[in-house]
Amino acid sequence: MNTLPSITVIIKTFNEQAGIAATIQSIKKQLSGYVHSVIVADSLSTDNTQQIALDNGAKVVSLIEEQDRCCGVGHQLGYLHSEGDYLLLMDGDMTLGDGFIDKAVAFLESNPNYAGVAGTVEMDEASSYEFKSRKQRLHKIYPLGDCSHLGGGGMYRKSAIDEIGYLTHRTLHAYEEAELGMRLKHAGYMLHRLDTPFFLHTSYDMPTLQLLKYRWKSRYLFAPGELLKSAFGKAHFKDALATVRNELIFACYLLGVISMGLFAPAIVFLLSLAPLGAFFTLKAIKNRSVKDACLSVINLSVFAAGLVRGLFSPTKNPTVPPKNRLIE
Repeated sequence: MNTLPSITVIIKTFNEQAGIAATIQSIKKQLSGYVHSVIVADSLSTDNTQQIALDNGAKVVSLIEEQDRCCGVGHQLGYLHSEGDYLLLMDGDMTLGDGFIDKAVAFLESNPNYAGVAGTVEMDEASSYEFKSRKQRLHKIYPLGDCSHLGGGGMYRKSAIDEIGYLTHRTLHAYEEAELGMRLKHAGYMLHRLDTPFFLHTSYDMPTLQLLKYRWKSRYLFAPGELLKSAFGKAHFKDALATVRNELIFACYLLGVISMGLFAPAIVFLLSLAPLGAFFTLKAIKNRSVKDACLSVINLSVFAAGLVRGLFSPTKNPTVPPKNRLIE
């Protein structure tokens, strides 16, 4: 008699033909004994992602309209077709660490006040400044123990997600896991990251400036503003403010500098640049690289501009499903 809980695995994808087979295979080898299904939630890939997923035994849930593409829609799309006790969330460029599923299930079965659990993260070598910086800050981005959200995915208790109404916000182009963590916290649940391998992540191989251009075009950089706008008037608005505080502070500062340049005397404008100069100098000393300091300023400036732009993006009702079709 099977006493193990049932699991729905949701893998969000967009043009992941290079890695989706490895992702599915790394998951399936750990699902023996569990009643399970594997759903690839695809945002209308233009490559062979959907067919490769089907060939590897997954169901595919596909968007129908291109304008619905964003980070937040993927896992929500899979959730609409999910069932069982637990939801395992991953991306199509990840491979699952050995033994994670058993350890995650054991933790959640023993700790009913926790809604989700993840593990440690490993990244490959990265060429862009952002991913180099992210690799250096893995312990801060993916902290062990109790945490505010599970960046990169994790295993969630489906009953907790059903209680809060939706899994991920379908109009967020990033921060969807942070927003999920905020709502779970205000519903009385906790989240935890185990000291056990969860996934290996493949980073983008684009140069830094090309990556920023791509992310602006894809609206990923609009996410800080989208998060603030979606949380306005809700219990988790203060959490949203804290999450994007760096971008918000820098956006306000840049707007102030621009105002000084347009309306203030030249000496006042020059003095307003002093904090930026200090920030640049500290980054150059810390990274021992003037180039990295320049890229850090550019990176934060573009994210700050994206926050402002995101405040003017439309917000759709996250509980209304996007148009989709199930392929088996």
